[in-house]
Amino acid sequence: MRHFPITIATYLLTVCLFDVVLYGNLINNVTKSGKTVSGKKSFVAMLFSTNVTAIKPNSTQKEMCRWLRGLRHQDKICKKKEGLPQLLEETKKLAVSSCVELFQYEQWNCSKTTIKNYFKSVYRETALMYSLATSALMYVISRACAEGKLTNCKCASHGRSDNISKWDWGGCGDNTKYAKKLTKHFLQLRKKGDSPNNVMKYNSEVGMKVVLQHKVKECQCHGISKSCTYKTCFMRIRPFREIASTLWQLYHTAIPVESDNNIRYLKQHRKRNLVYLENSPNFCNPRGAFGVTTTGRRCKDINNCATLCCTRKHVNVTEVFADHCNCRWKHESKFEVDCEKCYREEVFYYCL
Repeated sequence: MRHFPITIATYLLTVCLFDVVLYGNLINNVTKSGKTVSGKKSFVAMLFSTNVTAIKPNSTQKEMCRWLRGLRHQDKICKKKEGLPQLLEETKKLAVSSCVELFQYEQWNCSKTTIKNYFKSVYRETALMYSLATSALMYVISRACAEGKLTNCKCASHGRSDNISKWDWGGCGDNTKYAKKLTKHFLQLRKKGDSPNNVMKYNSEVGMKVVLQHKVKECQCHGISKSCTYKTCFMRIRPFREIASTLWQLYHTAIPVESDNNIRYLKQHRKRNLVYLENSPNFCNPRGAFGVTTTGRRCKDINNCATLCCTRKHVNVTEVFADHCNCRWKHESKFEVDCEKCYREEVFYYCL
């Protein structure tokens, strides 16, 4: 049950329709080819702009790679390597869902509506998507090797234990070495390019570094009644949400660069910054970013509205929820329970 004043609802609907009519042409004129600022099609652009669809049962390898048409290099590898099409679908879901979750309360919310515009130049958002997609691909491949889901890839190899009497390497660790190699080959990160491409490749490399920084040693105990007198250990990558959270932080501390010289400096000094060439569109502009404003967006809390709504006001919306409460057994033998219905109110905040 939602108490939403009709005048406010009408106002929001009018503003949204005005935005759609006034700026609809701008959105519709966006290229549907998945091309980047360099004029070439990009795997990352296609990953974020194409719909996430489940692979149909009994699909052929060629059918599962169909969404990569136009990317000759990636399409060829996808069709050739057994198990990779499923991993690419998993990568797409992981990268897109992580992006949407992390930015749901920010001015840019990773919406697919205008996502292709962000690949026409190298914005802060572009840098984030390249690093996020690359890290997701490397993460998925690393795990797949350990789980036997990819051909010609096995568990990670280890060095020697520093205390053989207490623990030793064993089990099946995530193969980040192979995953990094395949990710670089698949995304053509070794291939030379112009300045914008080099900037995007650098951000992809940052994504791989973040994955490697989230490797941890996990151990299993052995002994009588699991007394842990001896342990076998292997390397495991921490959950991807932690990797995505680190990249979210790097997004907010990203730095602008002007040329390849800046990239070389960052590499020489082993800096780990996301970089971009052009400032982000202004969401607080009356026209918004690429025709999309934050009008009607829900704030996380009242403090978040100050940022999300720019200088505009927000509206409070009270919703009433019914919950079961004060439950007690009606017939214990029949496992029947009687509950009362309790109501609670929750306030949500929306940008005007």
